[in-house]
Amino acid sequence: MRAASLPTASCCLPRWRLALPALALALALLLAGCGFAPRGALKLPEDLGAIAVTAGDPYSPLVEGLRRDLRRAGVPVAADADAEGAARLAITAEEWSTRALSVDAFVATREVETRYAVTFDLVDAAGTRRLEAQRIELSRDYLYDAAEAFGNPGEQEIVQEELRRDMRAAILRRVDLALRAD
Repeated sequence: MRAASLPTASCCLPRWRLALPALALALALLLAGCGFAPRGALKLPEDLGAIAVTAGDPYSPLVEGLRRDLRRAGVPVAADADAEGAARLAITAEEWSTRALSVDAFVATREVETRYAVTFDLVDAAGTRRLEAQRIELSRDYLYDAAEAFGNPGEQEIVQEELRRDMRAAILRRVDLALRAD
């Protein structure tokens, strides 16, 4: 008498699960073919040395965040702009604005736009301007409900913190790209 054969693993799996490895490979090849590459870590030239981040308000959340992000990237951060041998990343303007995008039939604001613009430049320790003045502007739209007055200031703070985080990343990417091009 013949023993019953055991079913193989492939007969028990749905067909779509068998196609997942092939689909993952096809997606990887497609992304590689279009030129996609993950963004690398921030790498500033060694000759740049320490960087001092300066602004009209040295304790602004943007300046503190930039210093923290530079330290995380392994870049030495100078305590102030007068430090010997330090480059200077100067935040020359930081502007916030808010405007109503839409109103309802009772002329109450329903949608708000918050804009955040920063102007900055980079000068190395020798006084050579490595990055001309750049202006980056970011914005976010969100719904505003006058009936929920307690939640709206909290939402505005969250939007501002997100814009600061995105601004820090944009500034560091711009500096990184400009210095790589040199």
